[in-house]
Amino acid sequence: MSETNTYFMTSDDELSRLANQHDVFKDEMGSLVLAPVDFSAGPLRILDSATADGTWLRDLQSSLPATPAHTFVGIDKDPTKFPAVPPKNTEFHVQDINLPWPADWHNSYDLVHQRLALAGAGPHGRATLHSMTELVKPGGWIQLVEATTADFESNGPAARLFPRLIRDVFALLGGSVNMAQQMSDWLGDAPGGFVDIQDRLVDVKLGAVNPDPKLAKQGAYSTSVGARQLVAFAKRGLSMTTEELDAMDKGLLDELMEKGAVFQLRVVWARKAV
Repeated sequence: MSETNTYFMTSDDELSRLANQHDVFKDEMGSLVLAPVDFSAGPLRILDSATADGTWLRDLQSSLPATPAHTFVGIDKDPTKFPAVPPKNTEFHVQDINLPWPADWHNSYDLVHQRLALAGAGPHGRATLHSMTELVKPGGWIQLVEATTADFESNGPAARLFPRLIRDVFALLGGSVNMAQQMSDWLGDAPGGFVDIQDRLVDVKLGAVNPDPKLAKQGAYSTSVGARQLVAFAKRGLSMTTEELDAMDKGLLDELMEKGAVFQLRVVWARKAV
């Protein structure tokens, strides 16, 4: 798979988009970590895959007591977003999820987290997920967050095009449009054996339907920017017409602020057998 196909979400305002998206997702999930990790034990080793600038890691670290002093590791194939000075007990490494992981990382992490990145594996989603599970130590946890392509009838016309755009992008990348639904099954047959597999759907309220005015704006902004990036990528030739793509690109932000919309995440977590 080409570099262009596996890393297309880039723009000058990408970090702002990710930060706003992070706040909205955290609010709707109720917590950064749904897996029942005992953070009072430790020190633990925690990995955030596709970390960008490490927002998820920093937020998690700031939410935990200073002791025990956990180790926080962020990986991404694009190091340009890494902070110049990493926070205490935090390190960043260049790593592509589609390539082999360092051998000494295997069976070394108490928690492995990844959000909205598995599409980058294209047709190799299952194999890429299995490779990631090898990083989890026996008794440790993995948590994955991906968007579903559920279509909500209450959404406006521009917002209802968004799941279709996601399905088309997944298809262009060569991946499964049902990837989010398949993650539990993939964990169920992962190497090392995973148990206590849990699956939760999270409805994300964007724009006017979010009761928090700040989060309403953050969700509308981050989604419209993300859609704009996907539209630019999708114009290479998908099932959506240029007119449909342009209409969504131009109308989504206003529609979200005036009407709002609901999109859906699937969160899956599991424990590696001891």
